[in-house]
Amino acid sequence: MHTDGTIALSAACLGLALAGVMSALRGTQDGLVRYYLTLVFGVFGGMVSTPLVFTFAFSMYGFYLPIVLVLLLILPPAVFYYVVAKTTELEPSTMRWRDLILPIAGSFVMFGYWLQPASAKTAMFIEGKLPAGYVLSTLVLATFVLIFCWLVSSCVYLVATLRRLRAYRTKLRTLYSNLDDRELRWLDWFVISLVTLWAVTAFTSVAENTGLDQAVFEELVYGLTACLLLFVMAFASIAPPETEAEAPEEPDETSEEKYARSALTEAHAQQLASRITSAMEKDALYLDPNLSLQKLSRHAGALPNQVSQTLNEQIGSTFFDYIARHRIEAAKPMIREGRASTLTVSLDVGFNSRSTFYKAFKRETGMTPKAFRDAAKDTLRLEY
Repeated sequence: MHTDGTIALSAACLGLALAGVMSALRGTQDGLVRYYLTLVFGVFGGMVSTPLVFTFAFSMYGFYLPIVLVLLLILPPAVFYYVVAKTTELEPSTMRWRDLILPIAGSFVMFGYWLQPASAKTAMFIEGKLPAGYVLSTLVLATFVLIFCWLVSSCVYLVATLRRLRAYRTKLRTLYSNLDDRELRWLDWFVISLVTLWAVTAFTSVAENTGLDQAVFEELVYGLTACLLLFVMAFASIAPPETEAEAPEEPDETSEEKYARSALTEAHAQQLASRITSAMEKDALYLDPNLSLQKLSRHAGALPNQVSQTLNEQIGSTFFDYIARHRIEAAKPMIREGRASTLTVSLDVGFNSRSTFYKAFKRETGMTPKAFRDAAKDTLRLEY
């Protein structure tokens, strides 16, 4: 039996999942982004309905519970491919057959359970007993094997997701001078929350077999799920700012592989480096908060990949770090004077936020703006 609190939280989770499905379907993002987001919300909606089905549709419980196994196996690749679709401006890849092996295997087990008589399903799913027979024993063994495989695959997809996000953010630094609205940091918290939810769910299963108060942990699981769904609904609909920057290459391609195909000569690269330096020191392009690799390339009269190669090989910096360095140099005199606030200074030199300016300033100078100002005052006092 489930408590009233668990049932209420389950209903809230289902409502949020359905709202998420509707929001994803009506969204303005790319087709595959909407598809995978809809799939993620749909999987959650199916999985959180257990107390509701048990309480209000008990006759369907034996039919419903095997479906949860399939949904559980679909969730890791669904989350991963949502991240893939979200982090590429090229045509995102779809799921491969190898990603569907576990869900397909789970579907066979699901059909195997469906074919069993109602009395056998009641004994297994309600009473927790295993009726005699090699078919049922095989199904139970297959279920445990699939759950173990799910644990392994979840770890694999988790690592792949984190690697994908890291490669995506590395690529952003070669294209944009401000990353605040593009890094998709909320996906980090989504992954962390998902792992936390899985851990609490696993502990709930342990509590069921150790005599602990399972109701408390069930309510915690559904409460965390509701928060997670609300969090995803809030952030998934936020589209990154539109720019005219080139579409990024596949993020796992190395600079050596990319530049090996370039026709840029050493002499041309040196000339281009001079034009880039002039664009910064004379034309102060870094003051444009929306400066991108594409804009700098047009100003320098070269292709974006040539500018990127020149920055890496001749100047020894990524586009993001190069622009940030010039902005910090422009900010130093303003910080020394101390007439304007840190926020005003950060906006005046091209940053979009105070926090980004703080990080860049400390990375370039080794101290915060306040510490830099205080050090400048101390130097002046010593001179006098």
